[in-house]
Amino acid sequence: MLLLASCGTDTAKYDAAADKICSCMETKTAEQAAEESEFSIDMTDLNFALCALDVATDVDPFADEMGAAIEKKCSQWKKAHEEYQKVK
Repeated sequence: MLLLASCGTDTAKYDAAADKICSCMETKTAEQAAEESEFSIDMTDLNFALCALDVATDVDPFADEMGAAIEKKCSQWKKAHEEYQKVK
């Protein structure tokens, strides 16, 4: 008999993924703010997509559970997640 067990819940996986996305977005936002350029381009949606790509092997970044985790962990990126879900 083969028995498979999962460590942690889906919620824990999405919370961990949200932590990674939140940290990634914080880093990318700081890097963009530090750039000295006469052009000001809002890279939020692209940055969010790149950060979400980092967790795509662990969870479905398009899932509603991801949105709930983002809202709980770093609500300032909730709108970016909603825009990201639209590209699916």
